[in-house]
Amino acid sequence: MQEQPENKSVESSVPSVSAHATDSGKSRRQFLTKATAGLVIASLPARSVWASGGGVAQSIVASGHGSDFSGGDPIELLSPGYWSNHEIQNHTLNFYTVFGGRAFTKSGSPALKTSLTFGDILVGDPKNKGAGNCNFHMVGIYLNAIYHGQFGINYPIIGIGQPFATAGDFASYLYNKALLDPYSVGSELSSIIDNYHA
Repeated sequence: MQEQPENKSVESSVPSVSAHATDSGKSRRQFLTKATAGLVIASLPARSVWASGGGVAQSIVASGHGSDFSGGDPIELLSPGYWSNHEIQNHTLNFYTVFGGRAFTKSGSPALKTSLTFGDILVGDPKNKGAGNCNFHMVGIYLNAIYHGQFGINYPIIGIGQPFATAGDFASYLYNKALLDPYSVGSELSSIIDNYHA
């Protein structure tokens, strides 16, 4: 007598649509988490920063991404408050021109006027600071990057052999990360600036 093969239904071997949708949603969340974590890599160029950062920063260390861009010297940053009161010639820089897109509203939409300047964000109407103060902190971290080596700042991320070849590359990177989650970008940048204030 010949045995018949076990009769399996096609349905049991094909994943359900809801399982696929759940997997797809999970993959999207993982992508967004990793993309936002990329901001930390750009903004944390010293191993000492990774060790104390917690959360996302520690996961980057664990995964082995990044390197010591500051040559072992401690990162030294100035707050956006400093830029509000000093080097005011930067207040005329246009956010849209520097970052390549509109500044973020308090609700997180990139919809503020294209004529908004750094001064409008640093010392103007508080609504110009954006969701999670992302505009405010993006301006601050950008100015720290372009003034590396001056005013006690040590933030060597722009130039030959650094993570970003030009200030424009860094600004574009920050803006693209903020498009994903302006609240988190504002929070991360605030924490970095607070922890490594010169």
